[in-house]
Amino acid sequence: MTAPLLVEIGCEEIPARMIASAAADLAARVVAVLDAAGVTHGAARHWGGTRRLAVRVDSVLGRLEDREETVLGPPAAAAFGPDGRPTGAGAGFAKKQGVAPDALVRIETAKGAYAGFTRTVAGRSLEQVLDAGLAASVAAMSFPKTMRWGTGEHRWVRPVHWLVALHGAAVLDLTILGARAGRTSQGHRFLAPGGVELASADAYVDRLAAARVLVDPVARRTALETALHAAAAAAGGRLVEDPALLEEITDLVEWPGVVVGRFDAAFLDLPRAILVTTLRHHQKSFSVQSGDRLLPAFLSVANTDRDPAGHVRRGNEWVVIGRLDDARFFWTEDRKRPLADRMSDLARVTFHKKLGSYAEKAERIAKYANMLADLINLDQRERNAAIEAGRLAKADLVTSLVGEFPELQGTIGGLLLGAEGGDRAAAEAISDHYKPVGAEDSLPASEVSCVVAVADRLDTIAGLIGAGETPTGSRDPFGLRRSASGVFRILSERNWPLSIESLYGASGQSQTVYLFLRERLALWLIDQGFTSLEVEAVQKNRTGATDFDTWSISEILARLSFLKTIRGNANFARLVELTKRVDNICGQVRAVILGGSGFEPGAYSEPDASVLALSEFHERMSTRIQAASRAHDFGTVVSSLSTYVEPIAAVFDNALVLDRDNMTATYHRYDLLDKVRTTLTADFDIRELAGQADTKR
Repeated sequence: MTAPLLVEIGCEEIPARMIASAAADLAARVVAVLDAAGVTHGAARHWGGTRRLAVRVDSVLGRLEDREETVLGPPAAAAFGPDGRPTGAGAGFAKKQGVAPDALVRIETAKGAYAGFTRTVAGRSLEQVLDAGLAASVAAMSFPKTMRWGTGEHRWVRPVHWLVALHGAAVLDLTILGARAGRTSQGHRFLAPGGVELASADAYVDRLAAARVLVDPVARRTALETALHAAAAAAGGRLVEDPALLEEITDLVEWPGVVVGRFDAAFLDLPRAILVTTLRHHQKSFSVQSGDRLLPAFLSVANTDRDPAGHVRRGNEWVVIGRLDDARFFWTEDRKRPLADRMSDLARVTFHKKLGSYAEKAERIAKYANMLADLINLDQRERNAAIEAGRLAKADLVTSLVGEFPELQGTIGGLLLGAEGGDRAAAEAISDHYKPVGAEDSLPASEVSCVVAVADRLDTIAGLIGAGETPTGSRDPFGLRRSASGVFRILSERNWPLSIESLYGASGQSQTVYLFLRERLALWLIDQGFTSLEVEAVQKNRTGATDFDTWSISEILARLSFLKTIRGNANFARLVELTKRVDNICGQVRAVILGGSGFEPGAYSEPDASVLALSEFHERMSTRIQAASRAHDFGTVVSSLSTYVEPIAAVFDNALVLDRDNMTATYHRYDLLDKVRTTLTADFDIRELAGQADTKR
């Protein structure tokens, strides 16, 4: 019989950041126990909430029947002697398996003859399967922090209070982390306190919803979004979207509700970023706006949809108003000193023990910004703004506001410089220079901001690698790989004419930095959706590896994109294999001719029509390909390359390239094929794609 399997572990409140991964991990462990025992089952899904993790697996077989199992031991030649009796090796295997040596027989397999035996494996119930493996697996789940409770026998993310284990309507007799399984879950802590009896695994979601618990995170998020938008409208505005906060809040509540709080409109004089961050950081509350203007209102999420006496609203208002008072005080105090005056304070903050203070780093950022301005031809006004922004980029690290809200570093510096009437472009660059902080983050908005962002990252990469902090394996404590990805993304999206070679030169010409950037660029390109072999084909490590270092990131991406298009061409698979064949025959001829002594090719008149045709075709087509390559017209390059298939194939079908009886003919045909090979691999070394040319992502 098959039926759905439900396992729910109920506990004290789990930190929101751990819930999603823990629920997925629990599901994987339940499925792994079933699979290891050979229990057939359907799809699995998981749910996570602040007080519970749950897994449901469809169509789980209730019992494994008896089965015959063949156990193989050592090879028959080692397990049996000349008389057919088990040797020491055979007897040792039999003892280990708990059978008599005479039970061993010779068993033929596809890999040869082995000693072995057949035994009957007794069937087991699903309950026995889970009892044997699930408790230990759940106890081994990994969390950033764990705790003990009671007598200290068990350790998990939080103390476990209940356990549900149902196969269809039947309770499975299991004990996990000290809790014995039943059919009783728990409802909302105060909206529906007490036990919730589950008639079967199928009743789980609906019965918990009736007890004011939305176990499905998607359902909770949808309910929360709906309530937030409705509350914002009721407050006279619309919600200021904050996907990250919404994701976090979704796992903090079981039955989401929203209350509208208000504060004095005088707080709206605070810069928007400070006001929104204060609400978000201290009270996990959302802002409300009308048009582009913030309203003196906020939305707090509660684990209930009821607040008849207004206690929840008043409590949130009390905390928010106090925090806004603090923010206003910090903003007022921080504005009493020009941003540039803080450089003396910054000189006392260490960036790295081998690289000095943040004040020294700021001077290096300004130097890098000046070099980058040369490379991309910034005008003098923009150059000056970039240099000023570089010098002041880290000054806000010693402000009270950044001490209170570390996530606003950069933003506060830009706001302070703007408030004191500083250069607008420099202020914007300071605000944006940490962008992008991840693959999904937006880029700095202006050219000047991008220059400062790249300058900061280049200084970090070059300085820390020079200080011996090169990432190894999974170790990258300073985020240098992420910094390099940010550089490549800015260069590509800004279409700057900067290459690995120019970055290498700007960063001080360190070979270690060069190797790091080159490796990271290849991996970043793979992250953009290209295969490793496509990247290797463009790197041309066997023909012209230094070309790759001189191409801008945009040009490399263009080459890769066109390479992907040619792989869909019907002739491409043949072209790849023929190019490899040309390479092989050229290698053979070189070994014969250059390996000889004093061979001098004489005059030669080619009699073979296919060789003459390829020579004429190549002379005409190579000129066209070279011109297209210089113009970065890779569409013409790749379409032209595909036309080489028939002329090359004709030579291999009709002419003998390596003719040991006529070395002059061999030399001239080799010379032609060598020129053809150079053209075929000038922009892409398509030999890297041999054997998988038709594969598409």
